[in-house]
Amino acid sequence: MTAISAFKSADAVHFFSDGAWHDPATGKLAGIGTKVSILPQYNSLFAVTGISVVPTLLSALLIETPFVDLRSLSDAMPNLARTCVDRGRAVGHILSGRCDVVLAGWSAEAGPLIHVTECHIDHGLFNGRAVKQYIQPRVDGSAEMRFPEDGLRLLEEQYAAKLSRPDAGTFGSVTVGGLVGGFAQHTQVDADGIRIKVLKRWPDEIVGGGPA
Repeated sequence: MTAISAFKSADAVHFFSDGAWHDPATGKLAGIGTKVSILPQYNSLFAVTGISVVPTLLSALLIETPFVDLRSLSDAMPNLARTCVDRGRAVGHILSGRCDVVLAGWSAEAGPLIHVTECHIDHGLFNGRAVKQYIQPRVDGSAEMRFPEDGLRLLEEQYAAKLSRPDAGTFGSVTVGGLVGGFAQHTQVDADGIRIKVLKRWPDEIVGGGPA
């Protein structure tokens, strides 16, 4: 599970994320590290839910594919996500299921921007849209929170929540805890650039396996 939440204020975008990477088969914590990829050339960032290889593929693709500005990048993101899936499969990655690519940034032309590309990989559907905010996973009480003030509170609620993950070997899911963790990160993007702050660290222990 990936905790990613993005919110606009009058002059900035605020991005709250966790740092726990899990084995997709067991749900066990396999690594701790940031899930935010910084794009200084566009004064923006992105993060991806669900599939760990997509951020690596997308970062490499963006190095070789320049855009005029943040708006042009956001418009192209569905096609970029599709290209990442095609490239990943070409080198042997098994890519299926659903993930979201969340792009957030600030520019003089667009102001604060949040753009989400919903990737339904098995169906070949990559749909992008601008949104006012994005919260994943949703928890009780999030609708009443105020942001960015309640960003850490949201991450703490996500950390404590019982969440659903796929149940290995079945077509169903299992409800477990501990799928959000590692640390709570706040990334702010405004006219002055990108700022990152770790708001809290949790005492989670890595137990082995590959990240997801």
